[in-house]
Amino acid sequence: MSDTATTTPMQRVTLQLGQIRVNENNVRQDLNLDEKFLKSVAANGVKVPVVVLPLGEDAYELKMGHRRYFAARATKETEAEQDALVVPAYVLDPSLREAGEDFIDQLIENDDDYRRGLTELEQADALFGAVGAGMKQARVAELTGRSRRDVSQAVRTAKSVGERTRSALAEAGTYDLDLEVLGVLGEFDDDLAAVDRLLDAYAKGRFEFQVQWERDDREEQRARAEVRPQLTAAGVRLAEDGDTLPATVEPLSELDGEPMTPEAHAECPGHVATWAENPREPGEVEYFCTNPERFGHYPPQENAPQTDGDPAEEQPQATGAAKPSEPSREYVKAGNKAYRAAEKARQAWLKDLIGRKTAPKPLAAFITAQLLACPKPVAQWVGDAGRRDLVKELTGYDAPAERAATATPAKLTLLNFAVLAATFEKRMGEVRTWRTDSTARSAVYELREIREDARTWLSFLAEIGYPLSSVEQAIVDDEPYQEGEPDAADEDTPDDPDAVSVQDSEDAA
Repeated sequence: MSDTATTTPMQRVTLQLGQIRVNENNVRQDLNLDEKFLKSVAANGVKVPVVVLPLGEDAYELKMGHRRYFAARATKETEAEQDALVVPAYVLDPSLREAGEDFIDQLIENDDDYRRGLTELEQADALFGAVGAGMKQARVAELTGRSRRDVSQAVRTAKSVGERTRSALAEAGTYDLDLEVLGVLGEFDDDLAAVDRLLDAYAKGRFEFQVQWERDDREEQRARAEVRPQLTAAGVRLAEDGDTLPATVEPLSELDGEPMTPEAHAECPGHVATWAENPREPGEVEYFCTNPERFGHYPPQENAPQTDGDPAEEQPQATGAAKPSEPSREYVKAGNKAYRAAEKARQAWLKDLIGRKTAPKPLAAFITAQLLACPKPVAQWVGDAGRRDLVKELTGYDAPAERAATATPAKLTLLNFAVLAATFEKRMGEVRTWRTDSTARSAVYELREIREDARTWLSFLAEIGYPLSSVEQAIVDDEPYQEGEPDAADEDTPDDPDAVSVQDSEDAA
């Protein structure tokens, strides 16, 4: 039986649900009794007291707590069992109520301007705290109505997001991040500059691209740290990013009429390695001769240096010795890096889109238009194993054609779109697509056509919600890519106070 209520302004008691009458003037239409909330009430009972007004004869009218009331009833099957359930309650004094106050209370209790729930990180901290205090994750899941997987993810996130990242979040005033985003920030908790770049990208709608860029960069720096001592042990000079090489430098692939191997050139005084311009794998290097003519090699005549003096006295320039009409090697490497990061992020976005149950409205019209026009990317589909493999990757099906037999009309649209996605993505596999300089166009005969196809594809993706990265936006706008976006950290350079430039090393040799 319940405690007896007195006429204090707010007395706490325990009541059986059978004593409580629902307020007919409750304005809430949707109780939103989701599965997580129901599971939590079933496991914990009602923790937060409901608020009631006495009606007399041991009966009370419910003023606040309708979701808790109905969730508690949902935990029992029969009405008798429901009526017997006990919940905590605060009893209001009727003499202190004024006309219309019921409605004001409902507004204040439920309006977002008057209440604020815990952020995702605060919830994760609470779950992590419960586990840290000794509660099993399975029990935490039971008591909070969450899945064990959600609890595990929240605990990992709370553990990984350190004080530096939390300070950055507070400074940026960013509190609306979900667990997935917070988990990524935790991944870079040891690099506050990376966290700042990620938060800036999140604000600009380019988070996925920046995540991929940061991961690629971290993997590249990790690989370089392994390669440097290997080159040192082999006696190979390494030109780091920003080091200088003479204008006479030539890649080994251009010497003596056919590609020369690094092993065959190793004893040459001009032998030097640089980080690859378009690495196929992290930490890849390319080899050069700093002065083929001086050291007895035969450079290609069309690229032979035209000088009046000693070639050894040529003025140094940026690593890679770009010709005056070429963009700098560092600019090309930055663009290639941004382009590859965008490609990975874009294909991940496409995979998520194609995995949905419903298709965006513009998809059907785009598919039809492309099939009727049959541009080069579509025409290249037939017989191309690489494109078929990409369809499997984008759809997640080993046999996409078999899936079509049981697919809904909406899913069929998405499967058709996957084919077009594979054709355009393979068409854009040429990394030079982002470049507008004449050197790139001469190296790839079709580059202008590829860039036009890329513009068509990226423009449509932007139309259906894909957030273009800066390098992709440059393609859509048909403008040169502006180096420096994203705001990447400076590349690693060895902390060697005795390090000298490649030019100095050559002169010493």
